[in-house]
Amino acid sequence: MQLTIIPKNIAGKIDTALSALRRGSMVMIRDQNQRAGFIRAAEFADYELPKIPHITQIAPTLCFTMQQVQFLRPHTTSSKPVFSLPVNTLTGEQIVGLSIGESKLLPQNAGLLPEHENSLVDLAVKVVKFAKLLPSALLYRVSHIDVYKQDRLSNPYQIPVLEFSDIASFSSIQPSLSISIEADLPLKQAPESKIIMFRNSNGKEEHFAIVVGEGLSVKEPLVRLHSQCLTGDVFGSLKCDCGDQLQTALSLMSSEGAGVVLYLAQEGRDIGLLNKIRAYALQDAGLDTVEANHSLGFNTDERGFSTAVEMLNLLELSHIKLLTNNPDKVKQLSEHGITITQRLPLVLPTNPHNENYIKVKKEKTGHLIS
Repeated sequence: MQLTIIPKNIAGKIDTALSALRRGSMVMIRDQNQRAGFIRAAEFADYELPKIPHITQIAPTLCFTMQQVQFLRPHTTSSKPVFSLPVNTLTGEQIVGLSIGESKLLPQNAGLLPEHENSLVDLAVKVVKFAKLLPSALLYRVSHIDVYKQDRLSNPYQIPVLEFSDIASFSSIQPSLSISIEADLPLKQAPESKIIMFRNSNGKEEHFAIVVGEGLSVKEPLVRLHSQCLTGDVFGSLKCDCGDQLQTALSLMSSEGAGVVLYLAQEGRDIGLLNKIRAYALQDAGLDTVEANHSLGFNTDERGFSTAVEMLNLLELSHIKLLTNNPDKVKQLSEHGITITQRLPLVLPTNPHNENYIKVKKEKTGHLIS
């Protein structure tokens, strides 16, 4: 698998912009035709804007993902990836409410406009989503096409600028991993274990592997891809089966004398802990897990498993027995050259708090649960 390392100067520029958005500040973006606009995350719409006349005088546009629009307006049909809505008559609190899927706040006569890929609206959504914020953005379009004039609007206020090429690099440039350190880590379920830490070239997510017994030396070790779940893995939440799956996987590997758990920093199917708890709140209000994700503007599952493939390659594991109920994991690993010699199910008893969660996994996300 070929990976491209992101140049340090570009990485720093992107980090500066994403940090600004996470603080509720603004960023200027430019599309491939040099059209520009200032953006901020819609979830901060109730934060007071800085006194920047040429921005505060522009009527903002609210930018949504297709998933969120289909939740807000179930009968909306369009193949466009994003939608826009003028919001000059809405308050900051109403905009925040819409960004978390409160459909009752959407005016009946609201004209939701479909927007094409790589439009300013699409780029705005991509940027805030990449910042691990809700994928809804406020866009303040700049009338000038001249780049020099655009920069004169942003430079005096030290507003970061992201070019189209910078935003395109979000998906085209992947961070690379390297093994950093390993140490013994005896566990309750698997006393003969060690942990191997992976360094990420982007300096962010820390993935690691738990190697049980002879997991790296047997021909076809038992492998589990486990996405981080703080609530289940650490606190033993009954709303999901994650913690039980992790402990059961370690026990099975210990009994077999060999196995590897890849622990992936993909909290909440890779929407982040805050957004996962937002989804929990929506589930408390009656939505299921898939509906809650869509209400917030996310896909059903935001995860990819190319990182897991790279970890397996670094561990020199090309033939594995995969412990999973998720056929997408089998598909993605196989497509990247990992040979799955056997898929082993990991089905555990349900409880009153996670029965519907397991049912949705089976009926809506294709999990192989008998």
